[in-house]
Amino acid sequence: MNRHSIFFKLNILFIVALLATVIAGTSIMMHLVKKEHMDMMYKSRLIMQEYRAVKHKPLALFKEFGLAEVKGRERALVLKKAEMHDHMMHRRWSKLLQYKGDRYLYIDKPAYRILLKDSRSDLERYLLPVLVFFSIILLLTVMYILLRRSLTPLKQLQQDIVDYGEGELKRYTFSEKKDEISQASNAFYHSVEKVHRLSESRQLFIRNLFHELNTPVTKGKILAEIVEDPKTQAMLESIFGRLSSLLKELAQMEKITSENYTLNTKSVRIIDLIDEASDLLFLETGVKSNVESETIEADFSAMSIVFKNLIDNAYKYGTDPEIIYTEGQLSFLSNGEPLKENLAYYTEAFSKGLEQQSSKGFGLGLYIVNEILHKHHMGFEYIHREDKNHFIIMLKNNL
Repeated sequence: MNRHSIFFKLNILFIVALLATVIAGTSIMMHLVKKEHMDMMYKSRLIMQEYRAVKHKPLALFKEFGLAEVKGRERALVLKKAEMHDHMMHRRWSKLLQYKGDRYLYIDKPAYRILLKDSRSDLERYLLPVLVFFSIILLLTVMYILLRRSLTPLKQLQQDIVDYGEGELKRYTFSEKKDEISQASNAFYHSVEKVHRLSESRQLFIRNLFHELNTPVTKGKILAEIVEDPKTQAMLESIFGRLSSLLKELAQMEKITSENYTLNTKSVRIIDLIDEASDLLFLETGVKSNVESETIEADFSAMSIVFKNLIDNAYKYGTDPEIIYTEGQLSFLSNGEPLKENLAYYTEAFSKGLEQQSSKGFGLGLYIVNEILHKHHMGFEYIHREDKNHFIIMLKNNL
């Protein structure tokens, strides 16, 4: 068991409490036994004092002390076979004897020899402390079981949180209990429901937005075809073609960055990703690179967007873009000024990293790059060296 687990600590606490109770109970019992022996010795003294005063057996005192005189064969047998243990207290003329589970007081004076049997059983003498001891043990056990039951939902809550993070939480149950753990679980499940509703609303809004935007774009492409002026027609086709492409790209980005997106990874050629990204950017000339036939395991559509955004940034904020492949990493280089913030700042959604230099900014570009690479278990790093910005994809990243 994990020694940092709350269940491990609870088990240790229960064991320590149980041991402490047993040790304390044993100590108290030993003290009570010793006290009983001392009481018997005190009773023997009182009996002798009463005998000296009245010169006959103090029968009333025997009855008050719960003692009965033993005579005849039984007396001879007890005196012969009874044991006087080391822990049994005795004086020169009085001894505590034990025989077959019974306790005896033997007064051995020349003028007065008498054997008295303690008529009380061990259960009668120690009933109250035994009940208290077992009541404490029972209370500890019941409390332990109740605490274990109260804490058990923590394991399910932990698993549900993990499943929710992985987008796999499909079913959950609200608890009707009033303890803090149940309340925390219910609060988490309420939050899950709220997030699900917001996510569904967001997806519905985006689908409707894309539909409403796609309709005029489609109509514009149709109208562009009936324009008689070739230059105007070419310009309109380029504009509406670009808008249509951007809508498709935005829809793909929304799909990729959603929690339920599953990557379709396979072996793809890096050069094909570069060509696809160039087509998305409508580049007339290819990007300079040393890539030949190297391949990576990736989702082609998603990784194309990564390449497209990195190449686009290289053109927007630098000159002479170049893609360099080395073992284990792929670098997107361009001449330009270094970033004013660390990379984490620019990978936040809607970060506008170069707003003081350009009105374009990074926007969602690097955020989407980072999200897609994270889903691929690839790293993303940045360095500025020799007047060049290096955005580096770590193809083999230990996440």
